[in-house]
Amino acid sequence: MSKSADSASATATASKAKQNTTVAVNSNNNEKKSIEIQINPETPMSVAKLLRHNKELKQRKGLFQQRQSDFFRYKRFIRALKSPEYTKKSKLQPDIFPPVILSETPATDPKEIEQEDIRARNIFITLIKTQLIVPAIKLHSNECFEHQLKPNKDYPHLILSNKAILQPDQYFVWNYNPKSWYDTFMGIGVIGLLLALVGYPLWPPFMRRGSYYLSMGSLALLGVFFAMALVRLFLHLISLPFCNKVTGGFWLFPNLFEDCGVLESFKPLYGFGEKILIPTLKR
Repeated sequence: MSKSADSASATATASKAKQNTTVAVNSNNNEKKSIEIQINPETPMSVAKLLRHNKELKQRKGLFQQRQSDFFRYKRFIRALKSPEYTKKSKLQPDIFPPVILSETPATDPKEIEQEDIRARNIFITLIKTQLIVPAIKLHSNECFEHQLKPNKDYPHLILSNKAILQPDQYFVWNYNPKSWYDTFMGIGVIGLLLALVGYPLWPPFMRRGSYYLSMGSLALLGVFFAMALVRLFLHLISLPFCNKVTGGFWLFPNLFEDCGVLESFKPLYGFGEKILIPTLKR
């Protein structure tokens, strides 16, 4: 499930020219209906590119397999497939973007709405099959410890689900992350920085002097950090004989080495035991 989007695209392209997808749903009279549509092998990747940042998804950031990923609910993706953006694209390229809404006016008949949902579901299934989207389970803070994960106050943890349940409130994670302008800018910046470092002998005297003071300042900050860590550990070891097992030892800056922001690492000033971080990380 952790294949990249490029490999997923290659898998889809290497498949048959047309593949049939059938989804069965229960109608009001308890009879099963199905719609069979032909999916172009280019459809999954094209739909993913079009809807990756669609506002209807209301995507959130989460930690999936130790990295930040965008996740959303199934019902949100169905709404994105019914959005004017996708509808307009499906009219221009129906072979690449299978139509979901066939009428010019919004459907009011329950049967028409049901048919639209089935068509949207078929498209969604193709994205799952090509692993552009994977099913996930959102964990609460108390469930993170069961999976040996540390709660994070900014991003909820997500784990891979073995089964894709197409229910409105089920969560899914994007496994397709195209390069953005920010990534391109960062790449150019890294290359520029490397070239600047290589050209250090050509730097004017004031730049060399500035880099010297900057490096000395960085080393001083690093030294202060290590000294603070040693003092912190020393105080903790001294406090152990005077503290009971319930409260635990004294810690200066208990969140110093925790997975949190720079400012949060120095809050609170002190604490006792190993559980001081848990209440602050609950969402």
